[in-house]
Amino acid sequence: MTEPATPGSDGAGAVDRSSDGGANARSLAIALLSLVAFVLLTVAVAGRIAMPFDPPILAFARTLDGLPDIWRGLSESANIPLVVIGLGMVVWLVATHRRREAFLVLIMLAAVTLGSEGIKELVARPRPSGTDPGVPGVVYSYPSGHVLEALTILGIITIRGWRSSRPLAGRVAFTAVVIIWVVLVGLARMALNAHYPSDILGGALGGIGALSLYAWLTRPGAWADQSSAHSREGKPAHHESSVSRRSSPSTG
Repeated sequence: MTEPATPGSDGAGAVDRSSDGGANARSLAIALLSLVAFVLLTVAVAGRIAMPFDPPILAFARTLDGLPDIWRGLSESANIPLVVIGLGMVVWLVATHRRREAFLVLIMLAAVTLGSEGIKELVARPRPSGTDPGVPGVVYSYPSGHVLEALTILGIITIRGWRSSRPLAGRVAFTAVVIIWVVLVGLARMALNAHYPSDILGGALGGIGALSLYAWLTRPGAWADQSSAHSREGKPAHHESSVSRRSSPSTG
């Protein structure tokens, strides 16, 4: 005996597909807009165009330099620890048979790290005058690699967590912690006089673009989305067993 169709199920599926399509389109649009803005800002900085917001924001950040050890700790939290977290995520993705996503994450980590250093050499923007020579980093300033890498690595983890079935409150709390952490990293880089605000903005735009590309390339049904393939492989067996149980004669 067959089960009756659930009224409105086709309509609900169509709404879900439409919602997914809209989210995917937004991810791609944000990626393109962010990367275009990053390119425009890079060209402006390379052309030595003065950014009017740099002096007042940097001056404010410099008034917060009374606790240099705390700022250095925040700054360094976006260095080696994040690299370890990023590589650990790649290992976890491989171990859970998400090799395409692992490859994508590895490529993105290499792109933001090497790309940041390459752009610094091309733009050759000196760091703010009076920069502490003890602050680690290359000679040049634009863009902020700390912000770019922090936003990319922590953002990828945030996107994966947001797509999970964990409670909404936990997902919102984790997202808020990541946002605050990245903002504090950017503020630390300015408080240490290692970056101009436009360097931080460049790192943020690059990170948002990278994250949006990741979200689009791992959307349901995309090349890097292997979790949906695994779930589809498991469904037929489950469906077959449930049909067999419904069609078997009653022994009662």
